[in-house]
Amino acid sequence: MTLPRLLKWLTGILLSLVLVIFLVASLFDWNLLRAPISRWVSDASGRSFAINGELNVQFSWPPRVIAHDIILGNAAWSTEPNMAAIKRLDLTINPLTLLTGKLAFPEITLSEPHLLLEVSQHGEPNWRFKTQDKSKTLELPSIERLSIDHGSARYRDPTIKTDLSFELKTREFSLELTGKGQFKGLPSRLVAHGGALLSLRRVDNPYPIEASGMLGKTKFSIAGSLLDPVHFKAAQLYFTLAGNDLAQLFPIIGVPFPPTPPYKLAGFLDHGGEVWTFRRFKGTVGQSDISGNFAVDRSKQPQMINADLVSKQLVMKDLGGFIGATPGAQPSRNPPPGDKVLPTKPFNLEKLQAANADVHFRGENIISEHLPLSQMKAHLIVTDGVLKLAPIDFDMAGGNLVSTIVMDGRQPLIATNADITAKGLRLEQMFPGSKLARADTGTMGGRARLDGHGNSIAQMLASANGETALIMDGGSVGELMLRLSNLDIANTFLALLGGDKQVPVRCMVGNFKAVDGNFTVKDLVLDTTKVNISGSGNVNFTDESLNLRLVPISKGFSLASLRGPILISGTFKTPVLRPEMGGVIARGGLAVALGAATAGIGALIPLLDFGTDQDSNCRALLSEAKSDAGIKTSDMAPRKKK
Repeated sequence: MTLPRLLKWLTGILLSLVLVIFLVASLFDWNLLRAPISRWVSDASGRSFAINGELNVQFSWPPRVIAHDIILGNAAWSTEPNMAAIKRLDLTINPLTLLTGKLAFPEITLSEPHLLLEVSQHGEPNWRFKTQDKSKTLELPSIERLSIDHGSARYRDPTIKTDLSFELKTREFSLELTGKGQFKGLPSRLVAHGGALLSLRRVDNPYPIEASGMLGKTKFSIAGSLLDPVHFKAAQLYFTLAGNDLAQLFPIIGVPFPPTPPYKLAGFLDHGGEVWTFRRFKGTVGQSDISGNFAVDRSKQPQMINADLVSKQLVMKDLGGFIGATPGAQPSRNPPPGDKVLPTKPFNLEKLQAANADVHFRGENIISEHLPLSQMKAHLIVTDGVLKLAPIDFDMAGGNLVSTIVMDGRQPLIATNADITAKGLRLEQMFPGSKLARADTGTMGGRARLDGHGNSIAQMLASANGETALIMDGGSVGELMLRLSNLDIANTFLALLGGDKQVPVRCMVGNFKAVDGNFTVKDLVLDTTKVNISGSGNVNFTDESLNLRLVPISKGFSLASLRGPILISGTFKTPVLRPEMGGVIARGGLAVALGAATAGIGALIPLLDFGTDQDSNCRALLSEAKSDAGIKTSDMAPRKKK
C-alpha cells in the first residue's frame, strides 16, 4: 500500500472515530454522571455537593458544560446548610490547559449565584475545606470572561462583629456591586463599578474600578485601575478619605493614629506584596494642611510605618490629641476634672504596641493662640512599644525649644524620660503687646530633665522626678506690682495716681527640684532697680496646688512701708495671691540668695544666647552677688571649655 493511500485510510478512521464520539456524546444522557460527579466533589471537599437540575455537555470548541441547580454544602459548624447555590452554570473549558494539570475557563456565566462566606466563633473560615492543606494558598483558576446575573454574596465574621451583604451583576461584562451591613461593628455601605472581568490575573491588562463607601462616619472612594484585582495590586489608584477623627481608623485598618479633629485626605494608593503606600497625598486635618507619603509594611511583626509629612500651615491646637488634650475643636472624651487643668486622657498602650514607626514631620508655619511658635521639626521613632521623639524642635520667640522624649510602653504604666532645653527666647516675642517685655530688653532660657510614669500627662507630671531651671535677663515689670509685693502703702498710692510705670528687670533665676511630682524651690530670685524678691515653697503636680512664698526687699524708702512676704496658694486653675502680715524683712538677703544660686546661674547663662555683642545683666549680677556674699569668684565661675 502506497503512502498516500495509507494517509487516506488513517484520516478516514480518525474522522469516523470523531463522528462516533460526537454521536455518542450527543445521544448520551449526561444526567447519569450527576451522582458520580457529586460523590467525587464531596469526597474531595469534605462537603455535600449536588447537581439537582439538568446536566449537559456540548462538544464544541472549546467544550461547553451547562448545569442547573448546583448546591455546595456548608461547614458542619454553620447554622446555614449551604455555602453556595447556582441556578444555572454555563462554562467553557480549555482542554489544552488540562494537560498541565490546571483549570482555565475561557468563559463562565452564572445565573442567580448565591455565596456565603463566614468565620466561626473560633476563627475557622468556611472556605477552608477538610482536605485542603492549611499551609497552602488556594490557587484560583484562570477566567477570561465572567458574567453574573442577579448574584448575591454575604460575609459574616462574629469575631470582629462583621456581617456584610452584597448584590452583584454584570452589564455588558462590566461589574456592578452594592453592599451594606456592619464591618467591625460599624454601619457600612459600598457601591462599586468595575470594568469587564477579562483576564483577572493578567498584569498586562489593568482592571478599571470606581468605588465609594462609608465605614461608620468615615467616607472613602477609589478610582483608577488594578494590575491584580484578586490581591488589590494597584497600577494607578486615586484614593480619598474623610472622617471626624483619624483615631477611628485603628479598629478598621489597625494603624494607630492619634485622636485628631475632622480630616480630608486624597492621594494615590499602592499595594505591593504586604506594603500599602499612600503617596503624594494632600489634605487637611482640622484647620491644618498636610501632605506627604505614608507606608505600612504588614510583613513585619509588628507592622512597620514609614512616613514623611509636611504641614505648610500648622494650627497648634490640631495636635492636641498627641498629648491627650482636646484635638482642634472636638470635645475631649476624657476632660480633666472641674478643678484640674492637666490632660487626663490616657495614652493607648494597644496603639503604642501595635506598630513600629519611623516618621518625619515638618511644620513650616505654626499658628498658635498662646505660644510664639514659628516652625517645628519632629522625628518620631517607635520600636517594640518604646516611643522616641528624637528630637522635637520648635523655633520659638526668636530662639528654640528642643526636646528629646522617650516613652516606654512595654509595661502597664508608661515610663517617660524628658530632656527639654529652651534657649535664647526673646521677651518681646514671648509676650507680644505686654509691658513685661519692651523691645530688645530681655531674653529667657530654661532646662528640664524629668522622669515619670503614668498613662496620661497628668499622671506623668504627678510622678515626676528631676530638675527644672529658668533664667531671664532683662525685661521689665510694673512698678505697681512691685510696690504691692512690698506692701509699700504710700508709694503704691502714688503709683495708682501716676500710672503703672515699668521697672527694668536685671535678672531672674528659678531652680526647682522635683520628687514624686512635687517641685520644690531651690533658688527663686528676681532683681530689679526698685525691689529684689527671693522665693521659696513648692508647686505640686499631684494635686495641682501652689505653695510659694515671695520675700521682697525694697531698695527705696517709704514712711508707710510694711514690707511683708507675699503668699501664692490655691491651684493651677484658681491661684490665690495674698500678703503675709507680720515681721519686717531684713535687708541684704538678696546677695546671699544670689550667692547660693551662683552655680545654677552659671550653668543657665549659655541658654540666654545674646550673642557676643551684648553684655548679660545676669552675668554682671552674678559677680556682684559673689562679692557681696563673700564668695570667691574663682571658686564659683563656670569653667571655660577648652
